Amino acid sequence: MEQNGTQSVDDQAVQWFVLLRDEDATAEDRRAFAHWLAFDQTHETAWQSVERMWGGLDALAPEVVRQRRKPRRNSRLKRGAAVALLLAAIGIGWQMAPTGLFADYRTAIGERRMIVLQDGSQVDLGAASALDVSFGTGERRVRLLTGEAFFTVTKDAARPFIVAAENGEVKVLGTAFDVKIADGVAVAVAHNAVQVSAQASTQAPDRPDVVPDAPVVVRQGQIVRYDFAGISAVGAADLESIQAWRHGQLVFRDVPLDTVLTELQRYRFGRIVLIGGTLGQRRVTAVFDAAKTEQALDTIAESLSLRIYRAAGLLTVIIPNDSAEKLPRATNYFSRSCRLQNRDGIAPSWPIPCPHVEDGGRPITRWASRANCWTSA
Repeated sequence: MEQNGTQSVDDQAVQWFVLLRDEDATAEDRRAFAHWLAFDQTHETAWQSVERMWGGLDALAPEVVRQRRKPRRNSRLKRGAAVALLLAAIGIGWQMAPTGLFADYRTAIGERRMIVLQDGSQVDLGAASALDVSFGTGERRVRLLTGEAFFTVTKDAARPFIVAAENGEVKVLGTAFDVKIADGVAVAVAHNAVQVSAQASTQAPDRPDVVPDAPVVVRQGQIVRYDFAGISAVGAADLESIQAWRHGQLVFRDVPLDTVLTELQRYRFGRIVLIGGTLGQRRVTAVFDAAKTEQALDTIAESLSLRIYRAAGLLTVIIPNDSAEKLPRATNYFSRSCRLQNRDGIAPSWPIPCPHVEDGGRPITRWASRANCWTSA
């Protein structure tokens, strides 16, 4: 299965889940999945989340699960319906899936919450975020499970304040800083300084821009990022943009479209799917109202010549305008190579919902079987 380097681990897990449930899955597919699963602990965690979510959907679509001895064509249609159900459920609930369900503090999609901890420290918890708190006699420890938070920490020399996020920690005495989980973890310091450490995975690919294991000091006006490969070099932070969410704005300055859509996802229900090869790498500079994400999507579409298809508030598919013109004449399937390709060579990652226009011009979304290739009517 080909994978886009910008895909989240959650999306990859969904792709593997659908692929392995296909009766055409090969031994090579299963070996590749085993390699993916063993590569990193986050892969196993994401896989378990998808399995749990599927288990919860069984009751919603029992006929899809039970009727497996029907003719091949019929079973594929039912499997496609089940996959659609799974991905639709992810679209409305993945942001607060099991990761943050039982957290001490959590926020819903689009919600912001100010929290005052028992030591007087304040946490501004961003949208679709979750936080656990564990204070002891020797340290004050919290864990950001998902999303973003801005911490204003009271000084206590006897009990350092530690924020854990994924495979790293931020250690402070008294300061103000932002921590965000998105394709790794970003730490930006607004006042004073923090020490950031991360435990690199032994299976992570070698990257020259990271320093595994070694703690780094991040000072006021600086930002650092880390992931399972290690810690990146410290750089200058655009604090105005980073903190804009605290004032109801989303500020993007020359960032990839993929990054913008991922952020908008935390402020709206439903899943956003972008189709179009390298389209996600196009640069965006914009300021949006966090409460008006549909308007933001429309602005992006107009600026970048894109077409938007919305399906009952659960799914938003974004495609290039030139592709949209061909949709009424297209029959859409997944290719055997796990890629979609239309006559212009646009090849988004699999699996993907196929936007289609019914007779009469009413836009809908269809989910195709991966057993066949893209064909044009």
